[in-house]
Amino acid sequence: MNSRVIYSLLVVWQVMAIVADDLDGFVPGFRIDQVFIPSDCTHRAREGDYMYQHYTGYLEDGTKFDSSYDRGNTYNFHLGVGEVIRGMDMGMKGMCKGEKRKITIPPELGYGDDAVGSIPPGSTLIFEVELADVESSGYKMELLHMPENCTRRSAAGDFIREHYNGTFLDGSPFDSSYDRNQTYDFTLGERQVIKGVDMGLMNMCEGERRRLTVPPILAYGDGGYGDIIPPHTTIVFEAELVEIVNGKLRWYKVDGPECSSEEAVYFYDTISILYNGFTESKLEFSSGENETTVYVGGEDVLYGLTEGVIGMCIGERRRLRIPPELAVADINGAGIPQHTRITLDVELVDVQKQDVFKVIDANGDKYLSMEEVEQWLKSNPEFADLAENEEMLENYKAKYFTGKDVDKNNWVSRNEFYGYNTAAHDEL
Repeated sequence: MNSRVIYSLLVVWQVMAIVADDLDGFVPGFRIDQVFIPSDCTHRAREGDYMYQHYTGYLEDGTKFDSSYDRGNTYNFHLGVGEVIRGMDMGMKGMCKGEKRKITIPPELGYGDDAVGSIPPGSTLIFEVELADVESSGYKMELLHMPENCTRRSAAGDFIREHYNGTFLDGSPFDSSYDRNQTYDFTLGERQVIKGVDMGLMNMCEGERRRLTVPPILAYGDGGYGDIIPPHTTIVFEAELVEIVNGKLRWYKVDGPECSSEEAVYFYDTISILYNGFTESKLEFSSGENETTVYVGGEDVLYGLTEGVIGMCIGERRRLRIPPELAVADINGAGIPQHTRITLDVELVDVQKQDVFKVIDANGDKYLSMEEVEQWLKSNPEFADLAENEEMLENYKAKYFTGKDVDKNNWVSRNEFYGYNTAAHDEL
């Protein structure tokens, strides 16, 4: 395992693990230190719970800007529903009554570029917090059926199909996908459904069924939902995960410099990386101390890695969450497991830029035609078999031309070819 890539990250990631198994809310600079843990903990705080919190807040230079202790009253709020800054919502998740933590919150999870009272713009905040008491929201998740075989569990970013029956606490129904004979399809973890359902369908197997009891704070709250759900109503869903259709790459930048688009990684560059990763079943793999050379977009390179390094700068580090659909191919024959969910930590060591566009652009007009792409493919030793394989030739023409022609004008510009300004940055 390479210390340059991993060691400094492990400290933060292991601390984050006390908050959640999933790191989708992670932002560099966010940190939780457990100061005191009570010996008896019958309930850990979760989204929707009502929190009675004491705190003292400091700036990085030690200046105190606020304290509930000074006022003699706790600060009370519902956890995980946006009533406090995001870093506080993240930092108090999983706490026990009587527990104390020190939470370091970067500006992105605090007040950003805004000045609030005596807090200057762009401030990192440090809170010493104590959970004086917690009232459960009443949220419940019960297992009704677990299939014998579970090859994949749902995660944030997965597009899923579910069936459900929705009832009130007295058992009277208000909605059912079964009655419509049509699944409800959505992307998990992207606020496309009420929070209680997003929470309840995480880490679920295809064919699994659960009963979710969702209190108003995690459902439709004070307003209800039209004439169907009255205000302040707890609702119950019996949900079945029918299918995990596909997932998508999710990544975040851990640290590193910024650079121009000309210096950043794009398709067809040759890069040197260090990496460390693990699968959903916790099987670990690593480049070790040796840099690995990768041709970005090469057929023998993990698809999720290709997408995840686009736009990286030398010295930058990223964490990639790669779904099974993109865990195809390997990294230069390293034996990385395929068709399983992978978490990959990558450091970019070097980039060798290769202007493939200029090579293909035979007439130098700064646009590629289908004819130029076909001529390049047939003349390139790397694709020597294409001359006798029409189907393969068509596939490569689609890859290097049709799929690049974003505006469908039968010409491919440099920006279209390299994907400039098109690489998605979907925070975890």
